[in-house]
Amino acid sequence: MRTIDTLGDLVSPLRGSINAANVIMQLANPGVGQGVVDSKVDSGRADLHPVKRARTTGTYLAVAVFGTDDDRAFVRESVRRIHARVASEPDAAVRYSANSPALQRWVALCLLKYFIDQHEFLYGPLDEHEYHRILLDGATLATTLNVRREAWPTTRADYEELWKAGVAEISMTDEVREYLTALCNLAFLEVRLGRVGRAIHRSLGTPFELVTRGALPPEFRDVMHYPWTADDQRRFDRYLRAVRRLHRVTGRVWPLLWKTYLVDMRTRRRLGLRVF
Repeated sequence: MRTIDTLGDLVSPLRGSINAANVIMQLANPGVGQGVVDSKVDSGRADLHPVKRARTTGTYLAVAVFGTDDDRAFVRESVRRIHARVASEPDAAVRYSANSPALQRWVALCLLKYFIDQHEFLYGPLDEHEYHRILLDGATLATTLNVRREAWPTTRADYEELWKAGVAEISMTDEVREYLTALCNLAFLEVRLGRVGRAIHRSLGTPFELVTRGALPPEFRDVMHYPWTADDQRRFDRYLRAVRRLHRVTGRVWPLLWKTYLVDMRTRRRLGLRVF
């Protein structure tokens, strides 16, 4: 039986197939979603720069989970500067600032769920002691952003209260939904990767979207207008069984893959190359 003490202990092969579901959860907050689709910082858009976006997101998560205080301070300041350029116009229907601590805490709450889901979809719920340790360790998901440590929940009840309050506020415009749909069926890859992206979309888009739909709580499926049938559930369960078998023989590999982002970031810093 594996010991679950830190976020890194939860990393599994599911990391690359339930990520879009977690992005939906984040962007279902109106301020986060509208901020992403309205952003003029094109270098951070997944549809325009999919490879770079995957690298920078992986770097952020690797630093939050496995990095040092110096790594986190560097990333925090880098993200703060980029987010300072993402704010709504005065007359916007949805007001937002990418540096809003409230919006960033919502993102961090979703990211905690991303790590917990990687374990619980495969092995069932964490026990209370495991959950408490993960919750405390997960504070770095928030503090590596613009969130004070004292604003992070310290008990499961506190987390669930914040989560329920956040879910009560979710809504989505057609524009945000269209953007997310393209992420979830991999159609967004066609924008920059052309024929290669189209081939990936056509061959993998449907199964990737199935896993995305399966990893979503019902409230988020509803806001995306996604159906979910008994047959969908059976196919999702078969996928989870296959991933569980894979993880049992490759468990030590997945944290190491995350740590390659740390090596890349530190190398870029030493060489004076752009990280974000």
